[in-house]
Amino acid sequence: MAARSRDHEPPAAPAFVAVLLGCIALYLGLVIPAEQLARHAALGGVFGVVGLLSGWRALAIAGSRRAPRFWAWTAIVIVGIAFVATGYQTVFVLSHGAVPPPFWSPYATP
Repeated sequence: MAARSRDHEPPAAPAFVAVLLGCIALYLGLVIPAEQLARHAALGGVFGVVGLLSGWRALAIAGSRRAPRFWAWTAIVIVGIAFVATGYQTVFVLSHGAVPPPFWSPYATP
């Protein structure tokens, strides 16, 4: 039987992708236009999920390397904030202002 080959992917690559996609998801979560809510939230969700998976991949292959682990955890936190921002703005828009408007988006209208 053949021995299982080691993973030769550098852990910095998925960590970089995770931070990049996390920042895109955060931007999409902070600025949601009311007229394209579904598309905007779906794109933010897709970028967030892929960023989250890339962050977990970087953590899995980083081993004891500190820099990729730091950036992977940073990306995971950014994606978490993006999910909270997207969810709150979606609830705000869908409830027609029943919840207070988000403080980061003072121009948001239901």
